[in-house]
Amino acid sequence: MVLQRGGLERQPRQIELRVVEPGFPQLCDLLRERLSAVRRASDAHGRAKETVPIRLPGGLQTESSVWRSVVLELLFIAAVGIAIGLSLAAPPGPVNAIIASRTVTRSWRAGFLVGAGATTADTIFLALTVMAHSLLGSIATWLPYISLLGAAVMAYFAWTAVRALRSPEEILAPRAEAEAKSYAIGLSVNITSPYPILWWLTAGLVLIDQLGAAVLVGFYAGILLWITAFPLAVREAQRRIRRTYHAMLLFSIVCLVAFAGWLVWSAVDALLL
Repeated sequence: MVLQRGGLERQPRQIELRVVEPGFPQLCDLLRERLSAVRRASDAHGRAKETVPIRLPGGLQTESSVWRSVVLELLFIAAVGIAIGLSLAAPPGPVNAIIASRTVTRSWRAGFLVGAGATTADTIFLALTVMAHSLLGSIATWLPYISLLGAAVMAYFAWTAVRALRSPEEILAPRAEAEAKSYAIGLSVNITSPYPILWWLTAGLVLIDQLGAAVLVGFYAGILLWITAFPLAVREAQRRIRRTYHAMLLFSIVCLVAFAGWLVWSAVDALLL
């Protein structure tokens, strides 16, 4: 039905009210119209016409509910990214071993910077994955040699942990150059490891393609949460438990030696095939 509204206005306006019951063929048209609050058009006489949406009890979705569902979907994807970031950062590995070692011998900040350096390496691999997937494919042929280089880097840091274990228990005062070194250590360990490259070439690429960029927000949030909480937990344990210093250094040595040996074995196996 159409209501004429005149009065003192020079150009009368028409208000068109469309009432459609759920289940009628016009339901899809009404749903499209409700995505915009007011749509203006001109009738045959050039007068303005407003379409005013009417809320019906048939469970029709309004614009606000559409945005709500979009926000909920983005939050879910970000939560998935956080879970993935934590699952990759939390398991024992060379980076966590060095985080523990630098935390007990230096400071919480030194351990955090090791994790930040490793995260920078992940960011480099991410950028290469998105912008030059073919380039990363060519890097894959060099993985055995990258593995050998990574094994040498881990063996060196294992030796530094052995020297710290032999020396008297001492927490060195934090210095700017030492903090920069902690960051460089994390970056060098992760960038010379072939497994972050493989992860971004396979699972990382699929996650971005299927879930979109929102998963990266959660991914980095999960990693940031871990590299912040893990050094704090180690530092707090060091204050409360006397043997934490040596226990963390032993953990670091065992992990680094084990991963160095694994990298050497995988490189030799790949070269012999």
